[in-house]
Amino acid sequence: MKIERVITYIFFLLILFDVLRPQPHSSQQTQQSQEEQLQTQTQINQDQDQDQQKERTIQEDIDLENAEYIESTLPINIEIFYCNRTGLHTQYQELERNIYLTFPKNKNLNVNPGEYPVPEINQQLSKFVNYGQYALMAAMFFHKQLFAMFSLPVPAIVEKIVEKKMFVLIGAIFLVQQLQNSLLTTGKMMVYVDSKLILDQAAPIQIDKVFQLIKTELLQLQ
Repeated sequence: MKIERVITYIFFLLILFDVLRPQPHSSQQTQQSQEEQLQTQTQINQDQDQDQQKERTIQEDIDLENAEYIESTLPINIEIFYCNRTGLHTQYQELERNIYLTFPKNKNLNVNPGEYPVPEINQQLSKFVNYGQYALMAAMFFHKQLFAMFSLPVPAIVEKIVEKKMFVLIGAIFLVQQLQNSLLTTGKMMVYVDSKLILDQAAPIQIDKVFQLIKTELLQLQ
């Protein structure tokens, strides 16, 4: 028995089991819902306690006498766009924390993250690769119908490929993921301070230098 036939049988058995399995009584559902709500509320309270503890710890670490202050009544927006596929999120978090610790008195200072823009051609190529994957899947399962539409016999090499279609599809999925990751990964960071571009750089990125650029720009806004 071929492996795809076994997978198909298992798939339909799971669907049949899901349809035929007995549904819980309303009282059981109510009790389960109450327990889930209680667990959710408990988790929320724990998260709030942890957040408050973190805030207290951060405030204790701040030396307010040495902290910088920007004399501005208008909102100051710092926009940081970075490639999330290359681990720059950790560097962004460090950068955000340094900014808020250095300027703790400025309640109108906002740090906003975003995804570094991928070139349009790369986005289109990524979509094309994805569509190619779907086309290959269709060809693996409906190759006879496709060749019959053009009144052509199925080539022997196609038959051999179809016989091992599970391995072919797994390899194709892996290859597509690698190609899409390569096309959509920029490895760059871009920083705007009050709508002014001050950094557009590829990895490796030195967060200390980026922070100094932001700090210098902020102090010039006084």
